[in-house]
Amino acid sequence: MTGLTFTGSQHKLLLPPDTREAVNSWIKQQAVSSHRSPDQTAFSRLIDFWFMSIAWAVHHDLKPAEKATGKQFVNLGPNQNDIRMFEDWRGDLLTVLAVYEFGHDSKDASDVRKVIDLANRYAEVGAPALLEVLREQDNLAMPKLYVAADIFSLVVEENSHEYRGLVF
Repeated sequence: MTGLTFTGSQHKLLLPPDTREAVNSWIKQQAVSSHRSPDQTAFSRLIDFWFMSIAWAVHHDLKPAEKATGKQFVNLGPNQNDIRMFEDWRGDLLTVLAVYEFGHDSKDASDVRKVIDLANRYAEVGAPALLEVLREQDNLAMPKLYVAADIFSLVVEENSHEYRGLVF
């Protein structure tokens, strides 16, 4: 399997509607976060919160929602109005998650639409849980987004027998 192209066509990134407003104070680029110092705003962009929500759900063994019912906050794709800077490592980790979820023999693991749908379904359950903990423990905001990579790396390490021979 080779690396998937996540920005070759349009994909809607979703968050649960009830968390969308509440998360704004944790995002640096939002006006409502101006009362917080940069160290207290855990995420630079909303996509960082979305990604960490996925990592949080995976790390805490939350099962993805049956169906993503969230509200679109951005498009991922090739157009100028689409999100900028969707780093390759994000796509690689989402692909690993899809292989973990669907199995390495499944065609779904190489279907970008299915991978994004899976990510949105994980974000649907992870966002409220992450937001609740952020509200309770301000110090969780300090470790920043790199913790997401550590969480996914742990999943990969624990299940490395599933990934042998795959190329990303």
